[in-house]
Amino acid sequence: MFSFAGRYTYALGAVIGAPGLTALSTRWPRKRLLLVAMGLFTLGNAVVSLSDALTPMLIARFASGLGHGVFLAVASSVATQLAGRHRAGAAVAVVFGGLTLALALGVPLGTYLGSVLSWQVIFMAVAASGAIGFLGLLALMPTDRNDASAQANAMDGLKAMFNPRLLAGAGITVLAYAGSFALYTYISPILLQVTNVSESTASLLMLGYGVMAAIGNIWGGRLTDRRGADFAVITVLVGLAVVLLAIWASAPSLPLMVLLTGLLGALTYAAVPALQARVIGLSHIHAPQAPAVAAGLNIAGFNGGIVLGSLLGGASLEAMGLTSMAWVGAVAVGLGIVWMLWQMRGTRAQRTEVPG
Repeated sequence: MFSFAGRYTYALGAVIGAPGLTALSTRWPRKRLLLVAMGLFTLGNAVVSLSDALTPMLIARFASGLGHGVFLAVASSVATQLAGRHRAGAAVAVVFGGLTLALALGVPLGTYLGSVLSWQVIFMAVAASGAIGFLGLLALMPTDRNDASAQANAMDGLKAMFNPRLLAGAGITVLAYAGSFALYTYISPILLQVTNVSESTASLLMLGYGVMAAIGNIWGGRLTDRRGADFAVITVLVGLAVVLLAIWASAPSLPLMVLLTGLLGALTYAAVPALQARVIGLSHIHAPQAPAVAAGLNIAGFNGGIVLGSLLGGASLEAMGLTSMAWVGAVAVGLGIVWMLWQMRGTRAQRTEVPG
């Protein structure tokens, strides 16, 4: 019960925190905001490890989700500013590299530790990792005396939160991740019951998913910098839709599922730098004073898409069976492709109308 409620409470915190708190703290120096976000994340996980009642646990999970959302929003925005627009994809990939490495190594390790240690110890270990990150930021991140955030205000941030162009960009992220996680949330039952592998083999396939996710994150960043964010997003979304349909058709085949599970991880996380760099790029045009808020909207899009995908997958599982989640996910990604092409067409038309 706590696992289910805690996961969605954490995601809700990230969805609210990423754009909302980032907007309200627009004038804060970036280092201070990153420290507060990391401190909130750390404190939330520490409280979870020490609690024995559901309500304080859920409040603490919500608080740690707030910290998570704000941190990723601000960190990705700062990274793209430091690297420059021509290196925005690689900069975002570096920021999210830790997340994908945690997926590749932390999830299997956490699963193993969860079988030999109590869940309280696991959350305390997460809090300890957050504390190390806090100290690292405090000691190593320089304070920018000419912080551009000082030129903005909370109203700029709130306006950016409701900018239709930025919301439309984050909407692509929601659809992409809803499609991917409609399947991924329930991929273990598919592997165990349709592909008919053992639990140890399923764990290896999920490890492969994580390793390929780390590789895909780097590739997505490089593709974004070489060919532009629009091209990278379309390429990744088309590939993701094809892989989801292939899984629907090939789930009983172990050799194909080894390949397709890895590709699912690679494409899902190749989308991260492409989508994030695209929305931050839109902010340079439509909300130049609030790039971190734009990044926060997209972080909210990732987390919202994950929640929506798990709900979508659960509904299709109940109505149509295990493998239906793959084609349902492909439909969601397909809607994202259509919406992306429509946005690109609108952008081209707008450029054409601008007098030279």
